[in-house]
Amino acid sequence: MSVFVQKYSKINHVSFIILKYYMNLLFYILFMLIPLSGFSGNSFFFEGNSPVTTPQHKKIKIYLDCNNCNSIFFRRQMPFVDFVRDQKLADVHVFVTTQSTASGSIKYHLNFIGFNKYADIQYKLEEISPQNETNILKWKRLLKIIETGLLPYLSRTPEIAQIRISHNNKKTPVVQNIDDTWNYWVFRLTQSTKMEYEKSRNEYTFWNSIRADRITDMIKFRTSVSYNYDKETYTQDDEKIESKKLSAGLNTNLIYSLTPKWSAGITGNFSSSSYYNSKFSSSLGSAIEYNIYPWDKSDQKVFTLSYHLKAHYYEYKELTIYNKFKEWKGAEGFELSYISRQPWGEIENTIAAYNYFYDFSKNNLSMRSSFSLNVVRGFYLYMNLRATCVHDQLYLPAGEVTAEEILLKQQKLATNFEFSARIGFRITFGSIYNNIVNQRL
Repeated sequence: MSVFVQKYSKINHVSFIILKYYMNLLFYILFMLIPLSGFSGNSFFFEGNSPVTTPQHKKIKIYLDCNNCNSIFFRRQMPFVDFVRDQKLADVHVFVTTQSTASGSIKYHLNFIGFNKYADIQYKLEEISPQNETNILKWKRLLKIIETGLLPYLSRTPEIAQIRISHNNKKTPVVQNIDDTWNYWVFRLTQSTKMEYEKSRNEYTFWNSIRADRITDMIKFRTSVSYNYDKETYTQDDEKIESKKLSAGLNTNLIYSLTPKWSAGITGNFSSSSYYNSKFSSSLGSAIEYNIYPWDKSDQKVFTLSYHLKAHYYEYKELTIYNKFKEWKGAEGFELSYISRQPWGEIENTIAAYNYFYDFSKNNLSMRSSFSLNVVRGFYLYMNLRATCVHDQLYLPAGEVTAEEILLKQQKLATNFEFSARIGFRITFGSIYNNIVNQRL
């Protein structure tokens, strides 16, 4: 046994020497490579005057501000500009906002904002991407608009000599009246199924919805039907616990454009939810809304005040704490909403107040706020906040809530407030250029 140990120790010692030798050799090679690469040139740690990787500083510096754009795609397709990581470093800020159209397409608003010697060039282009386009087709469509939008800026640089303009359509387009067989009606059917299986936990979720829209400049009609079923099963020590949640609803809105700033409409709702002790509920209401800004500016700013008047009918699965199985109630509400999408960031604030007529103490006051701001160069701040004062839980069941129902979230619990918040920041510093694409590993 001792002989074996001695031999094993010798082998282990020899292996350690060999390993040490190769480690020293590796460090020696790395040590030799660093000075050979040159700290003043294109080294392993620094990138200096290499003609391959260093951007030409005469190029226009642009900041592409687009949430749904793949930055790698655009950097590869636009080598004639330098992409920078912050708008305050850019010569041109390409600020992109989106809106959904009545047909489900996406309307892009591209704002070109010049800085420095290009500060006098600011304008806006628009493009619509059909609903069936894949992401790559959307990006190619945007690429053409962005390249076109940069022409006035490029005309002031030597790069203009390298640009060639071509037009694929050799025939003069003929304006034709559109014959819409569907008469502006758009229908959507959505279905999703989710399944998760483990040894002691299973979950199955089914969600389905049908929606019909007819939207014109004067009238907006939207109706939708949805159904959601969620089942979770837990098994422990041969004991099985099941959690089921069911919800269904029908929502209808008819909105009429009275003037460029005034709107009015009626709404209808039918729903059922085991979580809210609702066997059946319905509401019929009317509303009027005023927007301080014209609606054709809604891609960047909206400031609305609205008043709502509703009649509710509730039918409960279980007897409520107010000793009701069913009841009629009238209610009113006010909403103030402000949305601003600007190159320096985005702000969205909504304040809503609702109360029942039969008892003004049965009310609900809520505030939702979110913003994302580019405070200073390289410093980005964002926050989401939601706070609600709850005094209108007419649906609470009179019986006691079990621990199982609480843990499985099968029933809404009594509360007089709800609050959630999320805040964060991002700091970026270093090289201002962002042209290089390297997706290895």
